[in-house]
Amino acid sequence: MIEQLQVIDDLIARREIKKAEILIARSLRAATSPEERAPMLIQRAHARLLGGRVDDALHDLNKVREELPDAFERPETLELFGDAHFARFELASVGFADRNDTTQALDAYDVILSQHPLYDNIGWILYQRGRIMLTENRVEEAVACFQKTLLNPSRLPALTAYCFERLGFVAFYEERQPKQALAFLNKAVDTYPNSEPRLWLAQVHTLRSRIFREMHDHAQALQAADTAIAVALAAGSEGKPGLADASLTAAEVVAELDGREKDVIGYLQQFLQNNKKPLGIDVTWSRVHEMLGDVQSKLGQPAAALASYQAALEFNPYHPWELSLYYRIARCHYHLHEYEKAVETIEHLLEAAATDGQTIHDYRVYNVLGNAQFALARYDEAQQTYRQALEIAPSNAENLDRLREYYRFSQERSQAF
Repeated sequence: MIEQLQVIDDLIARREIKKAEILIARSLRAATSPEERAPMLIQRAHARLLGGRVDDALHDLNKVREELPDAFERPETLELFGDAHFARFELASVGFADRNDTTQALDAYDVILSQHPLYDNIGWILYQRGRIMLTENRVEEAVACFQKTLLNPSRLPALTAYCFERLGFVAFYEERQPKQALAFLNKAVDTYPNSEPRLWLAQVHTLRSRIFREMHDHAQALQAADTAIAVALAAGSEGKPGLADASLTAAEVVAELDGREKDVIGYLQQFLQNNKKPLGIDVTWSRVHEMLGDVQSKLGQPAAALASYQAALEFNPYHPWELSLYYRIARCHYHLHEYEKAVETIEHLLEAAATDGQTIHDYRVYNVLGNAQFALARYDEAQQTYRQALEIAPSNAENLDRLREYYRFSQERSQAF
């Protein structure tokens, strides 16, 4: 039996989950006592956790607790139990995460720390506790856990790098110390073992890119994002989530640079190709389509921009800049000579603003409306709209002379008719 357990352990270590589960199933059928079943159930729970079947893993572990409590109380089993509960919390859909899972995980980890202080994977236990602390916004406790992790033993070769990555995350997002964050992340890259899968580094370089961008160092920000993209691409299908994240980060960097519109589109398309289309509301997809629309509009592609802006609203009907999107949609309709639709869109914008108790102070909204009315030969309406635009336009407004000219034209044509 010991030899068979070792074979299963080797399969799990190589992530050959299906083969391991087949062998475990055969062994369980042959097992005649709780003492024989328990190690098999623990191994299957491990395999199922690695395969993302968290509920099944917990089911096996709870069976162990019922059938052989002593086996469940071993630190290796408690670690697995805590990891499974925390994984279920992290994998839960937005709004469905259960804090009982993090409580169960912490209880298991605390038993290990108090009753098995010499456990050879104590570093991992501290690291996991730190990650849970971050989900509860207990930042100082989280940092203390990560610092202790670095001083304790672990069976995971990459744990030191994982810790430095989390410390960099905290330094950037919680403490707003970008230089310190970069120092931690550089250590994460330097200490990550060459024997470990490269894909994990993609998220580190993506975070480095975001920090450089905040520091207005666009060259290094783009270099870091491109490094993340290269790492994710090399991982094949497993790298798609990291590739999408890095591509969006790169797009946000080049969007701040003049003359890089085509590059922005390329990165955003790479994001869309490697990120599964959401079934409902998704603010990230909304933001991506809004960015696409802005770049397409700048490149003189009103039809493409219109489709992108409409998609932005579909993915986020509660968009905080909804009125701004309606303005941009109206402008696209105008450039496509769809003047009636341009008028309807601006009127919808003004109605929505009034319903929300807002007053539109952007003269450009009235300028587009006036232009569409003028194109439809509705000169009386255009005259009134242009007047509204002129009343709120600043003295240095772009195309102010053209606005005054068309106001005069609308007056003349209104009188002529």
